[in-house]
Amino acid sequence: MSAFPETSLTLLRKIAVQVTGEREAAWVRFFGLYEPAIRRFVAYHDSAHDPDDVVQDIFLKLVNVVQAGRYDSSMGSFRAFLATMIRRHLVSLYRQDQARGAGLHVNIDDVDPAVPADVAEQIDIKWRLARHQSAIEHVLTKTAISAQSRAVYRAYVEDEMPLDDVIAKFGVTKAAVYKIKSRVEQMAAVIEEEFADEK
Repeated sequence: MSAFPETSLTLLRKIAVQVTGEREAAWVRFFGLYEPAIRRFVAYHDSAHDPDDVVQDIFLKLVNVVQAGRYDSSMGSFRAFLATMIRRHLVSLYRQDQARGAGLHVNIDDVDPAVPADVAEQIDIKWRLARHQSAIEHVLTKTAISAQSRAVYRAYVEDEMPLDDVIAKFGVTKAAVYKIKSRVEQMAAVIEEEFADEK
């Protein structure tokens, strides 16, 4: 179940369709892909904030931006725009936490916007990881892949079970294990292309 109210997602899709002219089905798919990736990204990045709250904050900002007409498609893709919005929101949370940790009680606009390069790099790495893992999970749970293939992939890749143990447990060949792994990763790569910031 989505942590973001369904009516708001529906509203956002309708607004997005009106503003961009894209089909609603494309927006449904877009939000279906991005919500788990954003949630996972927030969980990787920051254990101090509830990922559901952060996802909701990001989607609320997105609604406001789209309603106000502040997204200009000539300036770049919507995916790149959203990735930047997510990154900025997390940087803002980082800055707020730094200010609180130093015992400061100031308006966030008064805090130095500089973020250490290593923090910015970590945010980018974690966003790529969240996108990848969300794509894998999408393939494993929302595509027509057999239960055995799903179990083999999870055991071999996610649980890091030794190859010989996977072969013995599932009664498959070494080639079959490699084929399953490759097929899942190829399918996930297609999903990840939809996350690409350059599009």
